[in-house]
Amino acid sequence: MVLIPKIRAAIRRISAYTAEIIVVDDDSPDHTADAVRKRFGTSIRVVVRKKVRGLATAIGAGVARARGDIIIGMDADGNHDPEHIPSLLRALSTADLVVGSRFIHGGGMHDRTRYILSWIFNAVLRYALSFPIWDNTSGYYAIRAQVLRRMKPGRIYVGYGDYHLRLVYAAKISGLRIREVPVRYKNRQYGQSKSQLLRMAVSYLHTAINLCSGMRSKTICV
Repeated sequence: MVLIPKIRAAIRRISAYTAEIIVVDDDSPDHTADAVRKRFGTSIRVVVRKKVRGLATAIGAGVARARGDIIIGMDADGNHDPEHIPSLLRALSTADLVVGSRFIHGGGMHDRTRYILSWIFNAVLRYALSFPIWDNTSGYYAIRAQVLRRMKPGRIYVGYGDYHLRLVYAAKISGLRIREVPVRYKNRQYGQSKSQLLRMAVSYLHTAINLCSGMRSKTICV
């Protein structure tokens, strides 16, 4: 509820764009869909999924229903600041995929411990598994809809946050131009325990290794 007005405000700063916001709700017990409809009416497109669960497939459902020329993906937990949307859109003039990066000059996170752990993990992805950018686990990105749909999004938007690994790796092997722009992550509204973070890191690493192994014929894994 807090995020939607901020997204609209960010888009209004770039007169060439209008925003289509899609909320995908997996029939949540807090009645997110009803709350969005009550506050914003029909100006927000709401999709309710009753038999399917999962972050990545929810994002994929939104992508499939999007009518705009550009797709922007971002977390709804306050981690990703809508203030960065204009810089993502501007960078698309010279790129096919633009990723909001914590690990280039100007980027960062309020949570220093998470920043260090995430940097180490992404360094492993970049140097050991040939992933193409500094922040391969960002989840904050902009891409033209026609480009994304050529990349078979049904194979990308599965699992949890590891979908972003599939996105950037698919962009790499497709020869797309990838740019990173600096973003600063705010503190999460809802945190995760260290044990959850560890399980997530193991899962993401497994996905990364499988991607690298599956593409040996197209790219060299070192």
